[in-house]
Amino acid sequence: TLFLSTGIRVSELVGLDVQDFDFRNNAFKITRKGGSQTILYFTDETKSALLKWLEIRNSSGVPEDESAMFTSLQKKRLTVRAVEYVVKKYAKFVNPLKKISPHKLRSTFGTNLYRKTGDIYMVADVLGHKDINITKRHYAAIAEDSKKTAAQIIKLRENK
Repeated sequence: TLFLSTGIRVSELVGLDVQDFDFRNNAFKITRKGGSQTILYFTDETKSALLKWLEIRNSSGVPEDESAMFTSLQKKRLTVRAVEYVVKKYAKFVNPLKKISPHKLRSTFGTNLYRKTGDIYMVADVLGHKDINITKRHYAAIAEDSKKTAAQIIKLRENK
């Protein structure tokens, strides 16, 4: 849910601590590649899923000194590899023919955001791309579709 609703990287997800979340403002602090920190926001639907997870986490006997938001059955911070395995495992139930990874979920978020806003700079900012050309490269096909659509919208003369 967090991948699809915020577009964070798997490495960012595994680095999250419980205290990084502000549920009053539907926000959380992440550390980006390169070490910079930023605040991202999530929907009420994501908030609900996170609060349900916290109930499970807190009732599973995770030691008080374990600050990780997402923990394994061993009650330790999840690793990148473990998250990739979990996503792959459960994605098979949803669509057995597609190979879905955490990065694919991030990409889906970026695609949906770009389609709804048409703002490549917003997508780059939210995804944490330092170079806008990276974002353009990944979403160029969508931009091309938008240009084709724009060409069909404007009519010089009305057909009668």
